Amino acid sequence: MAQGRPKAAAKRPGRAAAGGTPARGARGPRKGGRTIAPKKLRVIQQQKLKKRLEVGIRMKIEREAVQRAGAGLPKKLAVIAAPPPAAGPAKGKTKKRRG
Repeated sequence: MAQGRPKAAAKRPGRAAAGGTPARGARGPRKGGRTIAPKKLRVIQQQKLKKRLEVGIRMKIEREAVQRAGAGLPKKLAVIAAPPPAAGPAKGKTKKRRG
């Protein structure tokens, strides 16, 4: 009688046998710039028009929301910007020397 385990039959390499390539979504982000595949001119123009309309609609909705929010307030509603950071050194940040 043969001793030990019998030899395994040779298998063809395939997807199930490899198992080393994860699914496309599970790979994570890739390096390098993304290039848009060349398309027909009409399709590109339609996409640009659609994008421009979406931005315009969104901006109009935002303006209307600000207008409605400011209508009920006694003081005019204004959007303010953050103050610029100070260029000089901050006070109280110097180290004290012992001597």
